[in-house]
Amino acid sequence: MSSSSDASTPSTASAASAAAAAPTPLKIAVTDENPVLGRTFTKAAGKFKTRSPGKSVLVLGGTGEVGREVVKHLMASGAFDKVTVFARRPIEYTGANADKLVQKPIDFENEEQLKTEFAGHTHAFSCLGTTRSKSGKDGFYKVDHDYALNAARACKEAGIEHYSIVSSAGANKASRFLYTRTKGEVDSEVLGMGFPRASVFRPAMLECHREESRAVEKLATLMLPLFKLAMPMSVAIPTSTVAWTMVSNAFAPVETPATETFSNADMLEKFQKAKK
Repeated sequence: MSSSSDASTPSTASAASAAAAAPTPLKIAVTDENPVLGRTFTKAAGKFKTRSPGKSVLVLGGTGEVGREVVKHLMASGAFDKVTVFARRPIEYTGANADKLVQKPIDFENEEQLKTEFAGHTHAFSCLGTTRSKSGKDGFYKVDHDYALNAARACKEAGIEHYSIVSSAGANKASRFLYTRTKGEVDSEVLGMGFPRASVFRPAMLECHREESRAVEKLATLMLPLFKLAMPMSVAIPTSTVAWTMVSNAFAPVETPATETFSNADMLEKFQKAKK
């Protein structure tokens, strides 16, 4: 009895430690009211599925603020035969087309693994990103630059037909500021990789419920209504609108190789026009 008890103790402790260290699953639910797709979106999704059957999509950063909305819109659309989310944090999904969701862990430093895992997909949405305050200067650059480009190169080699990436308003590779310079560097390289179609989305301040909210963001949120009165199309945008625009854009037929960049105003205008 004593021997059996002693042997089980480390195992029990290890299990408890692993459970404590495991990331909390992100809950994503699709209902009749959320997300609000609209007739323009659903019609485009239907035409896409008829025109291009058997397509599959991968999502990078699918548990982030924009990424989770992209996953939600993809699942609600039913336009893709498979939706693969590569993330370290698991998702608890409820809603339509649950059988199409695949979740896999990923190592963004292993480019050979990336190419292998990405093979067989036709579309990709990159929503990778962190902040300097959360990860430090080097950590930010590693995620937003190195990992983003590792993933983009792997997608290109895997034969991705349409690559969509979330960038930022003000992105410019010549910028003096680390954040906008990094985003601009990535945008420039992605657009020059030779994808059959590459789309860059540059939102301003993201409007959403944040799990982690910093003091500056809280202050900006309080001031946001005043800023939006002065500049309604350029100051901010809901993450759901960014996702709606990204996913609906993927449904649009393109006859020739194309690169395109959407500003904050472009995304808001596209969404508002669809509601009319």
